[in-house]
Order: sequence, then C-alpha cells, then structure tokens
Amino acid sequence: MNSLLNIKSFVKFLARNKAYTAINLFGLSISLMFVILIALHTEQSLSVDNFQQDRERIYVLTSEYGPRTALPIAYRLQARFSEIEQVCPIVTDNMPDWHLSYEGKKLRTTIFGVDSSFFNFFSFRLIEGNRNQVLKDPYSAVISVSYARKMFGTEDPIGKTLRISDETSVIISGIMEDIRRSVVPYADMLIRAERIEEFNSSISMTEEGNAGAVTAFLKVFPGADLRTKVDEILSEFQANFWIYKMGFWKKVDIIPLKEMFFQSFEGSSLVHGDKRFTLVLMSIGILILVFAIFNYINLTVAQAGQRAKEMATHRLLGSSRRNLFLRLVAEATLLTFISLLVSLFLILLVLPFVNDLLQTNMKIDDLFSFFWIVILGGFTLLIGALSGLLPAFFISAAKPIDVVRGTFRRQTKMVFSKCFITFQNVITIGMVAAALVMYFQIKHLIEAPLGYNTHRILVAENIFENSSELTKAEEQLRRIPAIKSIGYTNGTPFGGTNNLSGTYENKSLSFQEMTLDSAAFRMLGLEIIRDNQVASANEGWYLSEKALRDMELPMDAAVFHLNGEAIPILGVVRDFRLWNITRENSPVKIQFRDRNKNARWTPWNVIVEVEGDLATTYREVRSVFEEVAKVDFQGDYLENQIADSFENQIRLIQIVAIFAGVAILISLLGLIAISAYFVRQRAQETAIRRVFGAAIREVLLRQIGTFLSYVGIAFVIAAPISWYVMNEWLSDYSYRIGLSPLFFVGAGLFCLSISFVAVFFQSWQAVHANPVESVKNN
Repeated sequence: MNSLLNIKSFVKFLARNKAYTAINLFGLSISLMFVILIALHTEQSLSVDNFQQDRERIYVLTSEYGPRTALPIAYRLQARFSEIEQVCPIVTDNMPDWHLSYEGKKLRTTIFGVDSSFFNFFSFRLIEGNRNQVLKDPYSAVISVSYARKMFGTEDPIGKTLRISDETSVIISGIMEDIRRSVVPYADMLIRAERIEEFNSSISMTEEGNAGAVTAFLKVFPGADLRTKVDEILSEFQANFWIYKMGFWKKVDIIPLKEMFFQSFEGSSLVHGDKRFTLVLMSIGILILVFAIFNYINLTVAQAGQRAKEMATHRLLGSSRRNLFLRLVAEATLLTFISLLVSLFLILLVLPFVNDLLQTNMKIDDLFSFFWIVILGGFTLLIGALSGLLPAFFISAAKPIDVVRGTFRRQTKMVFSKCFITFQNVITIGMVAAALVMYFQIKHLIEAPLGYNTHRILVAENIFENSSELTKAEEQLRRIPAIKSIGYTNGTPFGGTNNLSGTYENKSLSFQEMTLDSAAFRMLGLEIIRDNQVASANEGWYLSEKALRDMELPMDAAVFHLNGEAIPILGVVRDFRLWNITRENSPVKIQFRDRNKNARWTPWNVIVEVEGDLATTYREVRSVFEEVAKVDFQGDYLENQIADSFENQIRLIQIVAIFAGVAILISLLGLIAISAYFVRQRAQETAIRRVFGAAIREVLLRQIGTFLSYVGIAFVIAAPISWYVMNEWLSDYSYRIGLSPLFFVGAGLFCLSISFVAVFFQSWQAVHANPVESVKNN
C-alpha cells in the first residue's frame, strides 16, 4: 500500500508539473529511440556472418584493389596449398541484371555465378531443396524467396524453367532465404559459375583474362593458418597470374571472413560497413542520451523546492533518508521505463526511414529476442539510476527545518543547471559547426569541375532485347518536345567504361575504352584538341592528353603500340575526369561508332539531353522504355549519379543534421523550463530592483545576459575542439574546402539566437509583473 501511495504521489507530481513531465518524457523517449536503433544497427554490423558455421575457417583472397580475382585462381590455390580444404569463388562483378521471363512475365534479375558447393561452404538457409544436390546439375538454379514471390506468386517454382536468353535457360531446383547480414550481397538467383562464360566470354573456369570479376572464398582445414602463406601466394601470382606479372597488382592478403565487413575497398561488390561511421553513430547516440539525462537532472534539481517539501513531510512522519533516496531513484526508473515504451512505439514508426538512411534491414522483431529484452531491461535500470542519483542525493539531504524556514530553496543556486546548460551548448555548437562544414565540403565535391558536361543529361541503360526495339523507342523519344538530342555510348565518364590493361609503349598501363556516337560526344561536351585526319577511322582511337603523357608520346604522335601492335592515333581529346573528383584519373581511348552504320555495335546506354522540365521528361522517357521493353527502366540524370557517389558522406551529413536538430530541440525545451524556474526563483530580486528604480531594460538585460553568458562560455570551449575534429575529417579529402572561422561563428550565433528566444519571453513577463505581487508570492 505504501508503494502504491508513492506511485500515486509521483503521478500527482507529474500531473501538476506538466512542462516538467512533457520535457523529460520527450527527451528520454527520443534519446532512447536513437540509442536503441544505433545499438541494434551496431549489433547487426558486429554480427555479420556470425551464423556461418565455419566462419572461423573462411577467408577472402584480396589485393590492394579489394576482394577481386579471376575465376580459376581459387581452384589453383586449392591445388597448390594443402591448408585449403574447400573453395567457393563467387562471380559478382561484370554481371548485368538479366531480364528473365516466365510465361510472358519478364523481371529484372540479379544473377551470381557460384561454385556447386555454395550451400555446403556457407550456412545460408534453404527453404526448399537439398543442400547437397541443389546445384549439382549445371543447368540448375536457386532463387531467393523474394524473387520467387515476384515471379511465381503462389505457384511452386521448383522444376520451372526460366529463360535467360534465346539460347539458354535454367531450371529452378531450390529456394533460399534472402541473403542478409552477410558480406555476400543479395542475389535473386544463383547459377553454376562455369555457365557465366555463356554471358561473358572473359570469365571462364580455365581463362584468367577478366582478373576482377570474382570473389574467392577459401575454407582452410581446422587448425591451419593460411595467412602465413601470403608471401608464397604472392610469388605464385607474380610467376603465373598475368595481372601480377605485369605489375598492375602488387599485394596479396588473406582476410578472415569475420573481419571482412569492416574492410572498405573502393568499388568492392561485397557488402561492407564503415567502422568509423559506426563509431560516430554510437558517439552521437550516447551524447543525445547524456543530453536527456542532464535535462532530467537539471529539471528535477530545479524542482527541488517543491519536492523537498514533500520529502520533508515524509521525514517528519518517520521515513529514513535512505528510503527517500531509493524512492526518488525508483521514480526516475519508472519515468525511464515509460519513456522506453514510448521509444519502442516511435521506433516502429521511423524504422522504414532509418533502414533507408542507414542502408540496412533492421526489424522491430529483433528487439523481442531474449538477448534484447535482457539488454533493454538492464539499460532501463541503469539510465533510471543515473538520472535519479544526483537529484535523489540532493533532495533527500534536505533538512525539514530548512524547508520550513525556506532556506533550502535559497540554497539551490542552480550550480548544476549552469554546468549542464554550458555542456549542452558545447555539444550543440560543435554539432551545428560539424554539419555546416560537412555540407559545404560535400557540396564542393559534387560541384567539382570534371571537364565535361554533367547537367541535364539523362543516362539510361539499354534494356532492349534487340536493335528493332531500340529503334522503336528512339522514334517515340524524338516525339517528346523536351528532348533536345539522343545519343548512344558504351558507358559514361562517370558510370564507367570498358577497362583494357596491357603493355602500352612498353609500359604496363590500364586504359579506359569509351565507344560512343558523335551525338553523345557533343552532349557530354568533350573536346578534340587535335585531329590527325586519319582516313580509316574505324581502325584507330582518339587518346586523352593523359594517355599520351602516360605513354610518354608527343602530342603529334601518329601511332601507339599496344602489346606490340601499332594502332593509329586519330587525334587528341582534352583531359576529363573519370568517375568523381575523389578517384584517381585514368588514360582514356575513345572510338566513334554510328549505330545505323555499325549493325554489330550494341550500345550499353542511351543518353538524352533535356531542355524542358527534368522530372516530367524523366517520367516520359521511363514510360517509353517500359512500354517497349516490358521491364523496369534503369536510368538517372548524370548530376544525380555524381551526387549519389557521395552517398555515404551525404548520409553522414543527414545523420549529424538530425542529431543536431534533436540536440537543439532537447536543449531548447530544457532551457525554456530551466529559465522559467530561474526567473521564478529570482522574481523577488527582480521586484525589489524595480521598486528601487531599476529600469525594465536594465533588469531584462541582466536576466537574459545570465543565460547568454553560458553560450559564450560554451563557444570558447566548443570552437577549438570542433575546429580540430573537422580539420582531421577534412584531411581525408585531397579536394577540400578551407576551414573558415565563419562555420564556427555561425554555429555560435545560431545557438545564441536559440537561447535568446528561449528566455526572452519569460524574462519579459517577469519584469512586467506587479512588484508587490512578486514580493508577496515569494
């Protein structure tokens, strides 16, 4: 009964102090929501591939360019090194999305080529099919459960035939659970690796010409250590693997599967995380939680006068200080538990947005496992204890005689509040400054000059099965008024072209080969600065300035030599950047083709120059493609593609901005509440100053200035710290902005403005109150 009365008493206190209740509940709920989501994301990141039964024995073969190799290499290593029990190469790169059809229905399909032992090597779950038999037949295929639903609906897919092209098809032999929480990417379909040669002749079980399309997974015998053989593997490659023999690749590493997720290689097809990004998320989440705890402590201590009267009454009725202390901690824990329930509801609402933002696949069901229930229960007790500890100590220490005399209230000088307000402003100023620096840096990267036209150019994948479909689509596109020009190309400067590594002028070089028509060349704004007027243009190439420099040829050179063969130089193209501004540039060869005159040329892309409304034209182009091809349109504006290449940085900005907004909101609400109590506490002093002739302006400035001084102190602390942190962050970019003091001054002025607005109106009401009433009530 006593416990029930305590709860009732606490509920009455919360009801009487609605602002106190709302601010604490909001702050704790929002912060717990963020912390739980970040913890769930971190736990998933740290547990990637933990379900693999043999994860301790699985390794990935890598070079300095990532987990890439040729298809035969894994089998050669198995034959050469007795430590390797089993290999499973997976063909993930240079595999376009295929358009598979079944009974007139056509779907875009992601296909990976894998070793027949895939389901014995890994522990991915099969929903239907035998692990030992499902990929035994060369023409069998396993599809994901999501793809099965899209293609077959409620019909059983097992035994059904899917046509990949006019020449080949597969028979569905199994259904697997969608691949998730693994470095192995999701695929709609798995087929035998040896069949990839049917679609890409450079990838075969016997030829190593395509050296970068395969990820080689190696499983060693129990107790074996393959990492000690790295030098021997490197020597083997330098003697027998062309890309090492020619010096393009120089390093070999064997990385354990359990470490692979946080290995970041540019352009890697494997799923990977960013350890620094995860640490930033965790740090920001903890700061937001600290904000909420500080707000609780701050507001509860500010309310000490009211709670002290209640506690003094209990002391006079015989309650011990220990009982009162535990009661106050229990109240904080109860409020934290209520906030936890609210936060779980909020997580349910925001989870789709969070999954999109973090590029993950978290589910609310994950939080209802035994592990998470224990974690959340313990976490609630910990936060409740931390939140209630200081207020409980402070309030339970009040002596009844001090409360009766009113001296206890005068003893609360808000020392804690001043420290906490300053701390909150330090973090808020730092986060706002960080968001500003990040925004302008990423904007600087996206808008960097690349040496070609990136504006109003729509790049679409050629999804048509034959030339007649492409011609039909072009005819319809030309009827759209907003389309200025249409061109064709094999790749774009940003999206990638064909790579050809070889011996150029006795030097091992990697060239990018770009084939396009004259319309595409003009749309991209590329420039021929020297034309050699070669009659047989089909036999030669235009070269970029960098290509000539790398081969150490003069501008007027007539030919270049590739693997000993002399090839005519048609002319020289002014240098332009491939990919985005952060990537190292490459030499380029350019060849012109006309689709009408070169019937055998199949362009990869259709590019469209738009002079009307971008969004409307995009929809019209998509409609034409999907009407003719009967499959989903794949395309975007070139400038959007460039912006998307900085997706990780943009996501970080968004996250920092969101957290900065939450920090500002929590700080603002806390400041409003604290300033209200502060103004009320000093109401008598304000009234006396008014009675003795102090001007309203003087008293108002005095009260507001007290709070604004905390922002000034916070700025002095935050500015050098955030300057150092952001300078370190910018040092990762070779193309970067200057770190201007205006970023930090702007963040400080912003927080100053927020603080001014928070305290101005309450101070205004206090100085305009009747002095007699203020003295009487205090």
